[in-house]
Formats: sequence, C-alpha cells, structure tokens
Amino acid sequence: MSHSFYIQFDSTVEMYNDKFARPAQEIMDALRETGKITPDPFDDEIEWTFYHLWHHEGRRARMGVSMQGPDYTQWHGFFEVAHRFYFELIPQARELAHGDSRVLRVIDEILGRPEHLWKQGISPQEREQIDEFYRERYGQSP
Repeated sequence: MSHSFYIQFDSTVEMYNDKFARPAQEIMDALRETGKITPDPFDDEIEWTFYHLWHHEGRRARMGVSMQGPDYTQWHGFFEVAHRFYFELIPQARELAHGDSRVLRVIDEILGRPEHLWKQGISPQEREQIDEFYRERYGQSP
C-alpha cells in the first residue's frame, strides 16, 4: 500500500473531525451547559441525531475511506453526514436554544467558519467571477 493512501486516509478523518465531529460536540456541550438538554444520555432527540452523525454515517465515511470504498466514503458516508449535520442537528439545536444567545452564538460561529460558508451561498460578485472564468476558459457562460 502506498504512502499516499495513509495521507488520504488521515486527511479524510481530520476533515470529518474538524468539519463535523468537533463542531457537533461544541453544539452539544453548549446545549448541555445551558440546560437545554439533560445530562441523561439519549433522552433528547438531538442526542440520537448526534449519535447517528458520529457513529452511523460518520463511521461509514471513515470506514469507507479506510477500505478504499468511494461509494461508502461519499454517498453512504459524507453525503449523509452533511445532511444530518446541516438539516437535522443545526435546526434541532436552534429550536432547543429558544433564543439562548450563548447556544446561538456557538452555532453561528461554527457556520461562519470557512468550511461551512458554502451554505450561505455566493454573492453576485462571486457569481460574476465564476461566469468570467467559464467565459475565458470555454468561450461561454455556464
């Protein structure tokens, strides 16, 4: 097995940890510390969401890359990780926060990180830069 496999594997696990696992844990910690969820395990719906994000989809993504299975890495892994994070965990956390500024600040700070900025969309200026790239490269707009 080549050295590049280990670099790719480690990089993928680090990306998962930095983009999804640690931020999700920060959100869960903020919810627990502000009393929005109980200290008892699995009695709040978001705890199941968090578990699936880490153990179910997250494990599949990490195992997929370790076994060089791109379908399990991407579609059965990171696609579902991202869906669970952005469309379940984040909305559930916002709802549980009930306007608690500390929890909302944690969520907003996480979503403001570079790896999550895609969720905000692009500006008209960025769209024009993309269009210009395609005009120069291919002689037409997308």
